[in-house]
Amino acid sequence: MKRRLDAIAATAAALAAAVVLAGCAASAAPRAGGPVREPSTAEVRLLERAEQILISGCMRERGFPYAVTESPADGAARRSFPYAVDDVEWARAHGYGGRDERRGAEARQADPNQQYFHSLSARRRAAARTALMGRSPVGLSAEAPTGMTLTASTEGCIAQAQRTLYGDLAGWFRAKVVTMNLRPAQETRVRGDRRYADAVREWAGCMRAAGRPHATPLESRQAAAGLADAAESELAVIEATCATGTPLARVSQALDLTYGEEVRAQHQDEIALRRRLQNDALPMAERVVAQHDA
Repeated sequence: MKRRLDAIAATAAALAAAVVLAGCAASAAPRAGGPVREPSTAEVRLLERAEQILISGCMRERGFPYAVTESPADGAARRSFPYAVDDVEWARAHGYGGRDERRGAEARQADPNQQYFHSLSARRRAAARTALMGRSPVGLSAEAPTGMTLTASTEGCIAQAQRTLYGDLAGWFRAKVVTMNLRPAQETRVRGDRRYADAVREWAGCMRAAGRPHATPLESRQAAAGLADAAESELAVIEATCATGTPLARVSQALDLTYGEEVRAQHQDEIALRRRLQNDALPMAERVVAQHDA
């Protein structure tokens, strides 16, 4: 199944574009000689900033302003619970994260690139999209571990910036597509495991006993979507209490570890390639950022 990376048509947040071209490819084999060093969080943020600066310069040359923005730092409020909320204290403070998601949506709406995009006429918006992403998502293609095929253009300022940083644009695209989709593939395997299904049934029994007859954590989360903040937190605390009071938390964590190792082993070449391309791009990124900041 193919999905075109055409998010800009729906939202100008895609003008920030680090997400849109989310994929790298292993057209070149990783270097031999042991594991490749994983870049630090600071180094990854440096690469992201350098890419934004390169995109900004490219867009300016094509007649469109483009602000260099920083991706938000990760924190406790951004925690993910793919199988069930299993931290009672976090649930008490954040519920299912609905309040944090709303704050994130407000921040995205305040993004200067998004605001600029929405201010354009339809004709200029299409021209900005073409400048950023190319005329059509053709030229780059990669299959994610989930089985979905993602495509993107070799034209546009995103492609130009990533080609400048990483050299091997097709390699970067495929490696990033694969590595950014390891987690979804891992979670799919956990949910398909009989041991997880058995643990969910025990959890559902606990939820029924607490007056919340939800058959799965997904049902519980969906029920929370229409609740006020206090009621959302109350339901999340009950879910977390049942997850830790039954085998669900223990089983899901163990399966997640097992399948995570399995998925990473199957895609170790793409993981190594992504790290190598990132490490090789660091000197260029340092120069780009230093010149921009100066």
